Amino acid sequence: MVAPAHVAERDGVTKQAITKLVRDLAQKSELPVERDGRGRIVRFSLAHFDHLRERYASSEKVTAARASPPAVSGSKSQYGPAENSRDEALRQEAWLKVGRERLRQQEDAGNLVRADMLAQAHARAGREIQSLIARLPNSADDLAVAVSKEGAHGLRVALREKAFEINSKIAELLANLAVQARESDPAIEETEA
Repeated sequence: MVAPAHVAERDGVTKQAITKLVRDLAQKSELPVERDGRGRIVRFSLAHFDHLRERYASSEKVTAARASPPAVSGSKSQYGPAENSRDEALRQEAWLKVGRERLRQQEDAGNLVRADMLAQAHARAGREIQSLIARLPNSADDLAVAVSKEGAHGLRVALREKAFEINSKIAELLANLAVQARESDPAIEETEA
């Protein structure tokens, strides 16, 4: 995690430009950031930042920022030259491994769910629940018989039984969706190179 001033020095741009870009990337692309007590971004993941900037920012701006050396004379950036070096690549690779491991730990703890898979599961569960509710009018004859035999009390008992039946079916459907979920996600598995 680095401060915006360090990246601004490394790339030879203003701190405000980096801060604005980090704010946009944190909001749109979920760039990992640390905030202070007032909610301002004070540190962010450099490896993620570089990856997202090259992916989403204007290629001309990225190339210009990388090509120009830092403007401060007589001082050396702690990150070395702006060009891609072996050390920089190794550092980024290490950060990505750490990020993957964090994701893997969160997934193992049951704290992560893929948004696309969750949306599909919600849609499927919604359709199944709608189907169960749509079949309620088929129970009208059973409810009418309960009213004619036992009055309001018979209707209450029949409605409780019907509610229990629907709740059980919904719970069974949701349990089946959970069973069908994949054990691991290849999107966060480490690629072998």
